Amino acid sequence: MLFSKVLALLKKERELILYGIFGVGSTAINIAVFHLCGILQVPLIPSNIIAWFFAFSFAFITNKAIVFQSRGWRDKAALREFASFLAVRLFTLVLDTVLMCILVEWLLVDRLLSKIVVNVIVILVNYVVSKFFIFRRGQ
Repeated sequence: MLFSKVLALLKKERELILYGIFGVGSTAINIAVFHLCGILQVPLIPSNIIAWFFAFSFAFITNKAIVFQSRGWRDKAALREFASFLAVRLFTLVLDTVLMCILVEWLLVDRLLSKIVVNVIVILVNYVVSKFFIFRRGQ
């Protein structure tokens, strides 16, 4: 009885659960690369951009293929998805970078702690936009 309820919940919330799993993966990549850049003494903004690139690549592939199960990689819809995904992620990169500069350079919050906090905000924005505007069903 409990097992069937859990299974039904997992089936119903599959997309959200997968987005969470791969979001954690993308966030881990983002934070790890950002931290590595810090160890290598790469300045804040370049560190953020480099980390974003790796997280972006992982996120697009997993969101398209697994989370939102958007098929086709060579048609106009795929190009539109990529362009939309890129545009939104560039917007959240700017949001991420501005918030990081405020927290790290103005408020003197630790770089790594700031990155974690900012990532939570970015994840929420990215999910809403991805679900409702980029990988819509029936396109």
